[in-house]
Amino acid sequence: MSRAPLGQHFLIDVGRAAAMVASLGARPGMVVEIGPGRGALTFGLAAAAERLLALEKDPRLAAELRRAFADRPQVEIRCADALEEDLSACPAGFRLIGNLPYAVATPLLLRWMRLGAQVADLTVMVQREVARRLAAPPGDPARGRLSVLAQLLLTTEPMFDLEPECFDPPPKVVSSVLRLAPRPRAALEAAERPGFERLVARAFASRRKTLRNNLPELSAAAWDAAGIDPGRRAETLSVAEFLRLHAAGRDAGGSQV
Repeated sequence: MSRAPLGQHFLIDVGRAAAMVASLGARPGMVVEIGPGRGALTFGLAAAAERLLALEKDPRLAAELRRAFADRPQVEIRCADALEEDLSACPAGFRLIGNLPYAVATPLLLRWMRLGAQVADLTVMVQREVARRLAAPPGDPARGRLSVLAQLLLTTEPMFDLEPECFDPPPKVVSSVLRLAPRPRAALEAAERPGFERLVARAFASRRKTLRNNLPELSAAAWDAAGIDPGRRAETLSVAEFLRLHAAGRDAGGSQV
């Protein structure tokens, strides 16, 4: 088969595809699939879910899938870019599943975290390096903005890895399947999250710089109130420390924009 114009790596391992679909349980309600490609997951999802919305960016593949599911009114194939698609209109508690393109996995995950409890869970296939970043603890070189926000907002359950031969064409990396779910009790009110996200993004803006250099707007009083040495680097902070720094900067009147 020819390579896809968007550089996709299509899942061809039937057993692993079936395992991902089965992990959603019996008769899931609304399911959104990201990047159905040739339909490795889509056929199983269409049979299992009450309603399926599949978002495919490649017009050719979207057209092929529309023809394949033309007789199934509960299945919608939408030619759309998942980075631009607003999923907030989906019914509360919908399930999200997909093989995320390596180049945009991080921005997609950051976008979906903002949905909060709107989405029940996310079963996603990502590059193993992304999976490691999601779980990276303080002090780990892989720790970054994605790590902090994911650990604040989500629980992460590793499911299984997929070797390159599970795909066509085979990628040069190993992939990991994860189940992500919103934490039932938020440590930060929804109204506070944009400011917190900006703080974390700025803290990691230049990884070689200290927190003091990346966050020059924070006053000495804010650092003292948070109990954090501004000479540290962002990857050494825990989620709890970032929350303290956010609160101290807000209370001290420091800008977090």
